[in-house]
Formats: sequence, structure tokens, C-alpha cells
Amino acid sequence: MRTGAIVGLALFWTVTAAPQGGQATGTAKGQSTSSEEVAIKQVADAYVKATLAGDAKAIAALYTEDAVEMPPNVPSVKGRAAIEQYYGKLFSGDTKVGQFALTHLESRAVGDTGYDVGTYKQSMNPPGQTTATSDTGKYVVILRRSQGAWKVAYAIYNSDQAPTR
Repeated sequence: MRTGAIVGLALFWTVTAAPQGGQATGTAKGQSTSSEEVAIKQVADAYVKATLAGDAKAIAALYTEDAVEMPPNVPSVKGRAAIEQYYGKLFSGDTKVGQFALTHLESRAVGDTGYDVGTYKQSMNPPGQTTATSDTGKYVVILRRSQGAWKVAYAIYNSDQAPTR
């Protein structure tokens, strides 16, 4: 179950990252990027960095006070404080995220609302296993601009793999 939760952890963000994770590489060919879209992608960069560091507090700081995280196979997590606890619990175990790369499919902003849609690829080392487990999936993130900063309002994500039974 913890492995499934960790899989859910890394599904949600939108950044084209190098295979080693954490480094943005730009937008898809032929797409222009507005300053708002760049700012939204910077939130994604911060999420990748915090995930690789196992930093629940830094992840929670990227969310609005009333944000909703919708991980797979568990109830929604509501509010920044609850989201910090959720990630804190995920990071407290022996499973560690080794690589984490996100790919933008679409990122847009209209007024004070933005969204990111994309895919992810990650690897992790569950306790007791000598080889890393890999996963791929997809996500949708809705952001709100508040006091000049983009924050995650809603995040939903899931794996391309069926849950283990």
C-alpha cells in the first residue's frame, strides 16, 4: 500500500525533466510560452525538487490553503496542512523516490486560473527490494494565482499500471 501511495506521490506534476529528474528542458516544438505559463512550470520545478528531497513542507507550500489533492485509491486530501501531513507520511517510510521526470502535454493560464496536464515517469526503491521499481502515469493540476503567486488548487493523478492486489 505504501508503494502505491508513493507511486501516486510523483504522478502529479508538469515539467519536462531530464531522465535523472529535476531539470526542466522547455516546451514542445511549435508552442509559444507566456510568462504565466513559465511561472506555472516554475511551480512544477519546485515540486520536482521537493519530491526528490523528500520535503513535505516545501511541497505543501506550493498549494493554496484550501487545496485538494486527489491521489489514487485513497480519499481526497483537503487543505494545505493535511497535504503536508499526507506527504510527510509518504516520505517517512523506507521507500525513496530515485528519479522523477514530468512531461508537459499542455500548460495554460487565463486570468488568475491556470492548468497543467502531462505525464510522469519515476523510479523508487521500496524497502526490502534491491532493484528500483518504475512507474509511468498522467496528471491534471489546476492552479490559482493569489497575491501574484501561482499555487496548486487541485491535483489529480494516476498510474498507467493497474494496482497490485
